[in-house]
This record gives sequence, structure tokens and C-alpha cells, in this order.
Amino acid sequence: MGKFSIVQHFREQWKSLPIHSGDVGSKAVMVVGSNVGIGLEASVHLTRMKPKFLFPTCRDEEKCERTREVLMERTGDDGDGIIPLPLDLSSFDSVRAFAATFAAQPSSDDGLNVLVANAGMFIREYTTTSDNWEITLQVNYLSMALLSILMLPHLVKASTPESPSRLVVVSSLGHYFGAGRLKKAAQWESVLEGVNDKNLCYSGDRYNVTKLLEVMFVRELAARLPTPTPVVACTVHPGFCLSNLFRDISGKWYTRLLISLAGVLFSARTAEEGSRTLVHAAVGPDELAMHGRYLSSCQVAEEADYLFTPEGQAFSGRLWTETIDTLSKVDGRVPEIVKQYLRVD
Repeated sequence: MGKFSIVQHFREQWKSLPIHSGDVGSKAVMVVGSNVGIGLEASVHLTRMKPKFLFPTCRDEEKCERTREVLMERTGDDGDGIIPLPLDLSSFDSVRAFAATFAAQPSSDDGLNVLVANAGMFIREYTTTSDNWEITLQVNYLSMALLSILMLPHLVKASTPESPSRLVVVSSLGHYFGAGRLKKAAQWESVLEGVNDKNLCYSGDRYNVTKLLEVMFVRELAARLPTPTPVVACTVHPGFCLSNLFRDISGKWYTRLLISLAGVLFSARTAEEGSRTLVHAAVGPDELAMHGRYLSSCQVAEEADYLFTPEGQAFSGRLWTETIDTLSKVDGRVPEIVKQYLRVD
């Protein structure tokens, strides 16, 4: 069990992180949100390892093509194995279409070895999507969960006993603070609707709650995968980075100034440094030790205490059930995938 420690934060921020280089020449790798920030930097690292296929995703076709060009420019790669695909996590229709497009690719015939679900949105105003969910909740959690489940058959297909596939969900140390907004969750008729409620919390708090939901989802998923697992699932904290996460709130000069000052005060990493933990989880050694766990600074770390309390465990169980029920209504493939690939306790 873990708590946030400011001393530990600075110790990790000052730590020099390894740059992994693995043999991925036969593997297919996908990085969600590849056009900016830690997603782009992780994609650069992985491109340099020469995977058989790299699937970078961006919100639209124009960003996809530009990202492919950037990856080629920065790595010297000829681009033959770089196949960018559009994916907008603020839309369930986009996630569903993405899964169908990927399945139709000849390059998907051997499955998917690594999925880095780099989902991250931090927005000040309460904003709903066309699917009637608060946008931070949908982007950071619900669409991430839908994508992970729809990609699960491809991950299992590519898995071998010697080299299980990997699902890496990008979370945050913010998950330590998320439980503070769940104190009355036992009284909520629905935990998802409770988190979706406009009166729950403001931007930073809601972001932290969604990052806690991600950790819960991965723990619940890992507990239901068979043993030995065909897919190693974990969450990672890239560290406090000056990346594009705050792009939706940094319009005014004083906001940009405060963000810059926070970067100095809290020893912010660059996006490239933050990406190293993503790459470690994607291709680093001792993958089975990562299964179901939370990683920080390229090491397994303790999750928030709340997850191990009776209240936290009850919330996590309800969250899994409601998530599967909700996503089953979004896409009819979800219940069949859950039935075929996951254990039912």
C-alpha cells in the first residue's frame, strides 16, 4: 500500500531513468496519442528499435500523417512499417471504427504485441461528449477501457508462453489523490454516474479520479486473465512532465506562467524522460512482475492505500461490472470478448 510522499516525488524526479532497447523486430506495437508529448517520445524510442509494425494513433488523418513524417525525420526510418491510424477517444464511434479498421489491416494478421494506451486529458470546464459523458471521464477511462477490451483478442493472438503481449495504461501519481472524492461512493446508485456528475469535482480532482479508475481497471482485468497470463497488463506513472497535458487550460499568460513555475518547483521531467517508463513497461525485462501493477520511474511501485480497503475493493468491483455493462451497450463485441478471454469468478 502506498501514499504520496513529496520526498519520494523529488527522489524519483531526480532519478536517471534507463533507455531500453529490446528485440522487437518481429513485434507489432501500438501507441495511442503519438503526435505530442510522452506519446510522441515513446513512439520515437520504439521506432528506433525497428518493430515489424508501429501503429501510432492520432485524432485525425492530418495529425497521423504528420506524426509519421516526424518519426521518420527523427529516427531515419524509411517508414515502411509505420502505419498511423486515426483514433479520437472522445468518441465511442471512433473507438469502434478504429478497432474495425485495425482488424481489417493485413498487418494485423499476427495480432498485436504491445498496446500503450496513452490516454490523458486535463480540462478546466465541465464538458460533455456526444456520448453524454464528461469528456475527461470518457477520454481517460471509458474509451481507454473500450479500446483495451476490443484489442484484447489481437493481444492474445500475438502472445506466446515465452513472450506474453503487453497492455500499458498511462496513469499518474494523481491516482493517490483520487480517493478523496469517493468518500460517499457507497451511497451512489451508480459509480460511473457518480463520477460523471457535474457536482463531483473540478478539473484537477476529476483528472485524479479518472487516473484512479485506470489503476482499478487494470487490476480487475489482470485478476480475470488466465494463468499463465497471455497479456501482461500494467499502469505507469511517467513522472511530472512538462508535456502537452495542460494544453486545454494554458491559454492565458498567467496560466502558462503558473505551469512553468510548477515545472521548476517540482523538478519537471521532459516528455522524453517521462516516456522512458512507458517504453520500459512495453519492452523491458521481468514483465510478469509488472502484471496488474503500477510502475513509476521504471520500477513497480505501491498503489494508493484506498485500493486495499474494503471500501476501495467494493468500489473497484462495482466499477468493473458497470464498465463492462456500459461498454457492452456501446459495442456488442465486448460481452463476447469478456466471455471468451477472461475468467468469470
